[in-house]
Amino acid sequence: MNDDVVSEILLRLPSAAVLRSRAVCRAWRRIASSAAFAAAHARRRPLELIFQRHGPSGALESIPAAALDEPQRRCLDVEYPEESSWRGYNLIASCDGLLLFQRGRGGGTYYVCNPVTRQWTTVLPRPAGTFTLPCGFYVHGPTREHRLLCLTSDHQGSHYVYSLEAAQARRLGQALPVMRLWADQPICSLNHRGKLHWLRHPRVIFSTENLIMAAGDDDDKYKILAFDTVSETFRRISRPPLRRRDGVAEFFLLEMDGMLAMADFLDGSMHLSVLEDYNDDKSWTRRLQVYLPAPLRHACWAVNADVEAAAGQDVILLGDSRTCWVGLYHVKQKRVLKKILLADNERRGIAPPTLVHALLFRDSLERHNFFHLHHSPQ
Repeated sequence: MNDDVVSEILLRLPSAAVLRSRAVCRAWRRIASSAAFAAAHARRRPLELIFQRHGPSGALESIPAAALDEPQRRCLDVEYPEESSWRGYNLIASCDGLLLFQRGRGGGTYYVCNPVTRQWTTVLPRPAGTFTLPCGFYVHGPTREHRLLCLTSDHQGSHYVYSLEAAQARRLGQALPVMRLWADQPICSLNHRGKLHWLRHPRVIFSTENLIMAAGDDDDKYKILAFDTVSETFRRISRPPLRRRDGVAEFFLLEMDGMLAMADFLDGSMHLSVLEDYNDDKSWTRRLQVYLPAPLRHACWAVNADVEAAAGQDVILLGDSRTCWVGLYHVKQKRVLKKILLADNERRGIAPPTLVHALLFRDSLERHNFFHLHHSPQ
């Protein structure tokens, strides 16, 4: 068989099978180890919802997000580095086939892992007496570097960009000092249009503000914060008009039809709004207002089930982090297409509860030099 035929066959195989195929012969190893093949293989892998069973250092499991197909559910044996204390590895972010783990509380230590190749590396070294809070994990478009945007509790509080490839951090500017409370609560961001977006984030100091102004502005803490990963500048975006309510609501950012969107969950109902003109934060339009059926009445997050498929734009994945119920919801048809219980917390015995967050993952066989440049805990 010529190289093109072999490549087409290997592209159809799961990642584990591709890794094993490298041992067949030198020709197969050359094909399966090339950067072009790794990129093409990753594009064909399904987008999966990934979660960690029973808390830190628990088993990693994934399931195709667009189908919630139980037979395709799998366990990822990442081979956690040996633990020297009770503080396990807590999954907090996913980007480009890589997973970010936090070990310990109050900032802890951070690791990046490729669960397919089982490679690990430490990131975000921090001076003694400080703690670091990752706010976003992303690929920098112009350089294709894998970067972390983080906050530190140095002498005044600062934003840093940390490059895994360069193995160094670069200070962006002053921020409000980070409370230890924030360091124990990883921050969820949405990457949309090459910009990171947060509903919940420690205060940012803009160039026109001083520390007192930033700390005292209560209106801005309810706005969406956006970070342009290329220009490395921040922007505030007003939220859509909120419902009058007496209860406690959950909010979540996602992407719909190529637009920034926000889901508003309250008392079993969901309102979905989209920002029709990204440069005009007064252009919010409500797209959906529905009551959710059990067992998704207490859903607290929403993500795109398949951002690349045309039909996937009408289907979102809803989840309840506490009960571990997730479901595929068709926005136009206003109905649940499929639902599944990923973990039964009521029958866990003495094991810690499993929390299912909105983390999506796609297999990648791409090689990264930073796994060799940095100290690996293995």
